Amino acid sequence: MRAALASICIASALVASVGCAAGVPDIERGRALYENHCEVCHTSKVHSRINRLPIDLEELRQIVDNWQKEEHLQWSAQDVEDVVQFLNRTRYKF
Repeated sequence: MRAALASICIASALVASVGCAAGVPDIERGRALYENHCEVCHTSKVHSRINRLPIDLEELRQIVDNWQKEEHLQWSAQDVEDVVQFLNRTRYKF
């Protein structure tokens, strides 16, 4: 019984640590990254061009990641996700 309980506790801890490694998106950090690195070129018009709108979160994530690479920003996956979630909340609402 104790061994089973210990196994459950260890498994729960591992699942929790994996969830923490992915991180919770920080919308305010996403806003700051976007305002400091993207807004210089991107006015609000860029997010409403019919023929260039992302169709879902995954495509938005790919667009943000491609542009940060193009600009040599060296953002982490968490930085990209923060910007994606900021844009989704303020512009796209997927």
